[in-house]
Amino acid sequence: MASKRNWVVGTDIGGTFTDIIGVNLATGEQRLGKVASTPPTYFDGVINGLERAGLKGDEVLSFRHGATVSTNAILERKGVKTALITTEGFRDVLGGGRAERISAFELDWDPPELIIQRRNVLTVRERISPYGEVVTKLAEAEVRRAARMISKRGIESVAVVYMDSFMNPVHENRTREILQEELPGLDVTLSHEVLPQMLEFERTCTTVLNAYISPILKNYLGGLSRRLKKDWNYAGSILVTTSGGGVIGMDEAVKFPAKTFHSSPVSGAVGLAGYIGSLAGFENVIAFETGGTTNNVSIIYKGKPAITHEWKILWNVPCCLPSVDTIYIGAGGGSIGWVDKGGMLNVGPQSMGAVPGPACYGAGGTEPTNTDTQIVLGRIDPEYYLGGEIKVDGALSHKALKEKIGERYGWDAPASAANMYLVAMTNLMMAMRLQTVSRGWDPRDFAIVPYGGGGAMYACDLAREIGANRVIVPPLPGYASAFGAIRVDVKHEFTTPLHKIEAELDFKKLNREFDALVKKGTRTLEREGMRPDQITIERYVDVKYFSQARFFTVEVGPEPIHELGRITENFMSAMQLAYGYTLPPGYAPVELVNLRVIARGQLPKPDLPEVKRDTTLEQARKRPRKVWFKDTGFIDAAIYEREKLPVGAGFDGPAIIEQPDTTTVMPPNTHCDVDKYGNLIIRVDR
Repeated sequence: MASKRNWVVGTDIGGTFTDIIGVNLATGEQRLGKVASTPPTYFDGVINGLERAGLKGDEVLSFRHGATVSTNAILERKGVKTALITTEGFRDVLGGGRAERISAFELDWDPPELIIQRRNVLTVRERISPYGEVVTKLAEAEVRRAARMISKRGIESVAVVYMDSFMNPVHENRTREILQEELPGLDVTLSHEVLPQMLEFERTCTTVLNAYISPILKNYLGGLSRRLKKDWNYAGSILVTTSGGGVIGMDEAVKFPAKTFHSSPVSGAVGLAGYIGSLAGFENVIAFETGGTTNNVSIIYKGKPAITHEWKILWNVPCCLPSVDTIYIGAGGGSIGWVDKGGMLNVGPQSMGAVPGPACYGAGGTEPTNTDTQIVLGRIDPEYYLGGEIKVDGALSHKALKEKIGERYGWDAPASAANMYLVAMTNLMMAMRLQTVSRGWDPRDFAIVPYGGGGAMYACDLAREIGANRVIVPPLPGYASAFGAIRVDVKHEFTTPLHKIEAELDFKKLNREFDALVKKGTRTLEREGMRPDQITIERYVDVKYFSQARFFTVEVGPEPIHELGRITENFMSAMQLAYGYTLPPGYAPVELVNLRVIARGQLPKPDLPEVKRDTTLEQARKRPRKVWFKDTGFIDAAIYEREKLPVGAGFDGPAIIEQPDTTTVMPPNTHCDVDKYGNLIIRVDR
């Protein structure tokens, strides 16, 4: 009897809604479930969403999970009580940080508190040289003393970061053994396992972040697994989305929870935006997500996401695990409009969240949000919010905008909403410019793919502002991160430090170490159930000038390395693109910093089915209404129901296209075509 496990399920848990999408690999059938999230555990929301979608655990081949649990624990500083054990003399690496200020002009500004209190940064005598030699043996008695202090202070998790331990982890490994002897069950994170590379501050921060949330994610994923088995009859594996644009097994996620930071918008960017762009013939895409709290902007260039090896999750708190390069700003649907002491109108980063939510929810929220502005401007129909499932009160939106914004400037509610919209859009435009122009890309070469509940309401205006002329709205923008989770592969990244200039290189040893990394990647994927025919390996080297602190990652082929000619050439090209110059030949030697391997396990991926609708454009029309647009004010706009738009239909703006999970706003001088997959391909004229 053939297996009936044909469904692949993707989930995304946000602060407001939990999204579920299931796709049958055999038939292409889709099932959807969007329900309210259920903090603090969120488990009920997942089960409710699966039931709403009509999905059964014994029919599911693969379950992919994305959540903001780890990210929120950092942002809200709700991780566990954590200690740091480090080398004597380096107690203040974490507190020293880099020379950064949140605001250059606030003279009375004080930096935020550290994730770990200084009293919980403990030191022991030990030292490894930059070349991996033991300079000072580990003082094991001091590690045991630290363990006693950790026990007395109720510490739940410990990060161990010794200087240059990535070149020789013997002391970190022994420290873990001692801690486990003294405190069985204590969570211990070692820096050489999390981030085996140079830059002690960045390595310390990344290790501390991992330790800070490790017990939280372990409890969360364990609880989720039990609930899925008990209440949903699912006994298969859970794959967790990562910031690198892939998924990993639950065991790996529990060991390295820092890999799951901001994974939900990333899976939407890689799994959905890049895919949708390719269907429409665009390999360069700006992935643009607007959710309830934040807006996220990522780049897909020539079909591949831009990757960064350092990004900030909090001020002066970098995470240096590989991630899709994403800019976050507080400009989501729940972001609040407010007036500062200088009389300036601001939007975000404060948010009303799911509770009490925007003023229109009628749940006690009195502050005007971006959602309220869209209602007042006629873009969102309060009678059709989430397809009519949630009733909202437009009068409360008018009241909040008039009282909180309008009375400060002498504006009525529509004028307040229009100005708040312009402020929010300016913030979004700056994020897009940071991701394109400041990184050397011309936004005119990109199409914008908006997703999340609010992206399509801003996308056309933003395209016009930055010079892009195409916006591609996927069929289900509100389920993008959940859908993206079922279109990405298992992905692991492994590094080993080298730190050699060409004159010092032993190429035989280098190739042996590369082979060892490849085997490590292959074994990891095999443990997660990947067959040899599903496994692909990519090899890279991190390269810099010897005097530099930052490196560039350069891809190398599968063949053994015997000289650095091509590697140096590619490094110079990357230097030129990033900084506009390279050093003269012979001025500074080129150093190989790390060997890097990306191991992918290719998973079955559902495709978007071709849409077949026996409808006409006239049948998709709804009653027109007055809508505010940036360059015209309030004018009559055509309103369309997206589910009734026929394939091949074409129409001009001004128009509003409504669907349960989002609203698409087409200003004047735009034209939309509906392709065979149901994507809205919008041309934006200048």
